[in-house]
Order: sequence, then C-alpha cells, then structure tokens
Amino acid sequence: MTKISNELVSSAPVVLVDAYSTGAMLARAFGRQRPCLHVRSRQSMPDAFSASLPTDLFIADLTLRDDDIDALLAALAPYRPGAVVAASEFGVELADLLAARLGLPGNASNLSRARRDKYLMANVAAQAGIAVAGQTQGSELATLLQWYRLQPIRRVVVKPIDSAGSDNVFICNDESQITDAVRKILGTTNLMMRDNRAVLLQHYLEGDEYVVNTVSHASRHWVTDIWKSSKILAGEGRKIYDYEDLLAPDAEEVAALVTYVGAVLDAVGVVFGPAHTELILTSEGPRLLETGARVSGLANPAALTLSTGADQIELTTACHTDATRLARHPLLYKRSKHARCVNLIARREGHLSHSALQQCFDQLASFESVRFRSADRAQVRPTVDLNTSPGALFLVHDDPEYIDRDYQTIRQWEGRHL
Repeated sequence: MTKISNELVSSAPVVLVDAYSTGAMLARAFGRQRPCLHVRSRQSMPDAFSASLPTDLFIADLTLRDDDIDALLAALAPYRPGAVVAASEFGVELADLLAARLGLPGNASNLSRARRDKYLMANVAAQAGIAVAGQTQGSELATLLQWYRLQPIRRVVVKPIDSAGSDNVFICNDESQITDAVRKILGTTNLMMRDNRAVLLQHYLEGDEYVVNTVSHASRHWVTDIWKSSKILAGEGRKIYDYEDLLAPDAEEVAALVTYVGAVLDAVGVVFGPAHTELILTSEGPRLLETGARVSGLANPAALTLSTGADQIELTTACHTDATRLARHPLLYKRSKHARCVNLIARREGHLSHSALQQCFDQLASFESVRFRSADRAQVRPTVDLNTSPGALFLVHDDPEYIDRDYQTIRQWEGRHL
C-alpha cells in the first residue's frame, strides 16, 4: 500500500471547470463529498454539451468573460476553494491556470499548452527521451507536402492540432489524400470550439491501440483501467471505434504500457488528477497518440466497479479530497470480471429510439448499461468519428464468451435500428 500525504483533506469547495458530458459524473461524485463550484471556460457551448451540465449541484456557476482571469479569481476568492479540477477537455488549460493562481495543487502550469496541443505534446515527450512518431505541423500545404516527400513512410495521419474525439482525423496514403484532408481541416472550427489554423501530420503507427486511464497524486500514477481498442475503417480514410476490451492487469503488454505512460505523464507535467492516454504498441514498443489531463470520455463508474472494484472517477475524487482513501488502492487495478465497451455505429441517417434499443439490450446476459450520445428520437447520421456514434454499451460478465456473443447480437440489432 502506497503512503502519501493527506494534505488535500478539508471541507473546502471543489472548483470544477467545464463539467460537461462525463464531467457531469465527476461533478456528482464530488458533490457527494464537498460543496462544488462550477467555472465555464467559454461563454457559450453547443446545446449537446450544455444540456449535460448539472447546474443544480453547484453553489455557484461562474464564467470566464473576455479572458478576464482576475475578475474570475475575485469571484472565486470568497468561497476559499480547496481544489481545482478540469472536468472535461474543454477545461484543461483554465483549470491549470486557476490552480496555479490560487496556490492549489495542480499540474505543471508551464506545460499546460503541451497537454492540449498534440504537436507540442509529442515534442515535449521526445525531449524527455521518449520514443514518438515522426511529425510536423503547419498551415501551408506546400510545406506540409514537402515534409511528406522526405519521409521514409507513405502512410500518415492528418488531424487538427488541438481537437478531441477523433474529430477530423484522416489516414492518408498519398499527396492527393493529404491535400484533401488539409483543406477539410484548415479554416474550420473544431470540436473544442477553436479555429483550425494549423494541422498536424504524423507517421501512421502500425500496431494495436490501447487506452490507459490514470489518476496522479504528487507525480505518483495510479492506473485505473487499460483497454485494447478495435477500430474499423470508414469512408474518407477515417477509422472509427468498434469496441474496447478491458485488459487483465497481468497481460504481457501491460508492464510496457504502464512504464511508457508513466514517463509521458511525467514529461508533460501531469502531477495531480486524472489522465486519459491513447497509444499504439508497435513492433518497436509503445508510441504516443495523445494524452488528455481529464477523465476518460467513456468513464462508467458502475461498470468499472463491477469489473475492478474501483474506477477513475472515484480515485479522482479521492486524489483531491481524501488522499488516504487513494492510498488504499493498488497502483495497478485488479480485474474480477471481463468488460467491453461497444460503440454504436450508425450506417444511415434516421432517428434514434432509446426505448427500442433499450428493449434489445436488456435481453443480453452481459449488458450493464448504455450511454446514448443523442437525445431520444433525435436524428442521427452515419458514424464517422466518436462524436457521431449514437452511444456506447458496457458489457460485463465472468465469461468472455457471453460478451462476444452479445456483441455479435448488438451488431445485428444495429442493422435494423441504426
């Protein structure tokens, strides 16, 4: 059992920055233990995100206006907050800044941008001696193509510098495809509501993809869950998520993944709180795709607790409110049941019926829960990335054969309903 200090134990309010989507789960978990303040990093959000915000939970709901950080700090000061947490990817940089200005535990503020900008992220990791994919970034197509001609490989990934959720990620095999991808990205607004003023080109990495979720306290990293991802190729050179399987902690690749991710977290300055890291296990070892200093977008406390006895959200609250509770958990999770997260794939335009799908799912032996990303009866379009997937199902069972069988059934039902 790891010994750590308990300096964060107090009754002081917790500041949650941008508690949208999965961040709402995090806010509810904190709300059961401490008063909660909410801060919005943007004055407006798309309805799909703002509707998920649990506004009734907060003793105050503040907004950063016109980048006036001093006014925001003045509004927070009377509450004397005891912790600041980025509750979603939107809030990562503002949470870093608030924690630093309030003198509260947080991630290394000088590396804040490197935890959002994927080009800087890989560069910082490389400077720390960590192997990463070859890459470049820029806004001039001619310069990007010139770099491509000098590379030893022909397949590259083209994507925005600082978006999320597989937004506008293209796999390209020649200059024509790169040109099309760059033109589709530049000048548009990405999922994070930022203008795409540059694009990132990286060597395509051959190998299996993994997700490693962690919670850190004073630079010690707890691994809460590791998933092996399966993707399928959709149109326009895009890969979309099919399903993720929870790895056994004694699987042969786990040690290498954990060591690599720990080094990445140290390099980009993740000191306190959650992180979600995606990587490829190549024939030469792990290589970084990206890491985000926030909880996983597919966090599911109930399913993970069934499978491992704990989850990333629980350990995040412990990190910021009760370090002795965090210390009681092993640094690497244990798995008592098999688990799979299945991403729904819409093949055509239509309307999503929650009740019709729920009736199907309830018949499955391994079904634990479903999280729909679209409202009931909402129009859906063909899935091209994670954000156009209509939802995610969580399957949990003692026997992986039941999970495999139920997965095949889900894909059959999907053909009729989506």
